Amino acid sequence: MKRSKKFISEVLSTLKDNIQRTGDPFGIKSVYWTGWTKGLNLPRSGETILLTARMYQMLPYIIQITGLVASARPFISRSGLATIVNVGNRIMGDKIIKVKSLGSKNIRSKGKKVLTGIVNALSAIGQRPAYLYEDEPYSGVLLYDLGLDEYIEDHIKKVYSLLKSHNVKKVIGVDPHTVFMLKEIYPKYIKNYDIEVKHYLEILSENKDALRKACKKSLDKEFVIHDSCYMTRELGIIEQVRRISASLGITILEPENTKLDTACCGGPIEYAFRDLTEKVSETRIQELVGVSKNILVECPICLINLRKYEKKMGIKVWDIGELLFGAL
Repeated sequence: MKRSKKFISEVLSTLKDNIQRTGDPFGIKSVYWTGWTKGLNLPRSGETILLTARMYQMLPYIIQITGLVASARPFISRSGLATIVNVGNRIMGDKIIKVKSLGSKNIRSKGKKVLTGIVNALSAIGQRPAYLYEDEPYSGVLLYDLGLDEYIEDHIKKVYSLLKSHNVKKVIGVDPHTVFMLKEIYPKYIKNYDIEVKHYLEILSENKDALRKACKKSLDKEFVIHDSCYMTRELGIIEQVRRISASLGITILEPENTKLDTACCGGPIEYAFRDLTEKVSETRIQELVGVSKNILVECPICLINLRKYEKKMGIKVWDIGELLFGAL
C-alpha cells in the first residue's frame, strides 16, 4: 500500500509538472491537436470560438500513457522504475508517447470524425466559429478531477488571458469536462469573468429543425444512451442530445441508470487509478449491453473508457459527433 501511494503521488506530480511546464497534461510540446481541421478552413480569429481543449485529440496518448503506467506499476520496487514516472518527459514526452500513439489509428480517426461532425452541424445551422489552432489551450480539468486544486488558479489565469488576447467573447465547447471548467470553475478564480460558454449540443438543440433539414440521410438506428455525469448532473444537459438524435432519425433506448441517475463510465481517474476505473466501467458496460450493442456517448472520456470492450463484447461505441458526421 505504501508503494502504491508513492506511485500514485508521483503520477499526479508528473501531471501537475507537465501542465505547469508546457500547458499540456502529457508534457507534449509539439502541436498535435490541429490536424483534424485540414480542409475545413475554419477562421483563425473571431469573438466566438470552437474550443476542443485538445480532449478528443489526446485520446491516442491517454491509451498509451495508461498502458505504460499499468505496465510499470507491478515493478514499482525495482530500482529506477519509480523515477521513470517522476521524470515526466521520459515516459510522457514527445518521443515515446508520440511514436507509440501512431498505432492508435482507429481512435484518432474517430476523434477527427467527431470534431468534423460538430463543425459540419454548426455550419448547417449557420454557425461558423473560429478556431485558435496552435494557440488552443488545455482547460486544466485533470487538475480539478484529481484534486490538485492548489495548482488550478495559475493555469486558469493563463488560459483566460490567452482567450482575452484573442478577443474571445463566446466559447462553444465540444466536451462536458471543458464546458464545466470554463462555465463553473473559471468564474471562481477570475473576477468579472465575461466569457459566455455553451456546449455545442445546446446550440444544435435550439436549432434542431434547421439541423433536421440539413441532414442528407436518416440514420434510422437504435442506440442505448450513456449519459455523461458532467453533462447531466453538473451542466443539466439531458434532453438536448435526445432531441438531436430524433432529428437524425435515431431511436434512443434508455438503460436502467440514465439521465440524472446515470452511472459513471470510470473516467477520468484512469490516469492514476486504472484498477478502479476498470471495475466501474465494466459494471456500466454490462448494464448498457443488456439494452443494445450500439452505445451512444457524448464525451471523449466516456468514449475511451467504454470502447475498450468493443472486441471482447461485440459492441460498438459511438460518439454523437460521429453520427452528425454520418448524417451530414
